[in-house]
Amino acid sequence: MNTHYQQEYNQSMADKSSIATYIGGGISAFWGFLASQEFGIVFGVLVSAVGLSMNYYFKRREDKRQQAEERRKRELHEITLKAMKENDC
Repeated sequence: MNTHYQQEYNQSMADKSSIATYIGGGISAFWGFLASQEFGIVFGVLVSAVGLSMNYYFKRREDKRQQAEERRKRELHEITLKAMKENDC
């Protein structure tokens, strides 16, 4: 998979999880308010916890991918410099 498309996919998944968290939390809070039941509050907390964990997971994946990309660029730069140095001597 192309890195650009992979980045867009990961970003869209993070956006979708955020949207799902906000919508789920809002619906459960509204329902809990209308029904005046504790279950609505518990459900809202669970939805928020799941959304938070999904956001954390995808951000962590993004950070790992960026670190790997920076490492590859640094290695390529070092190889290029080494090749240039050998050609000059």
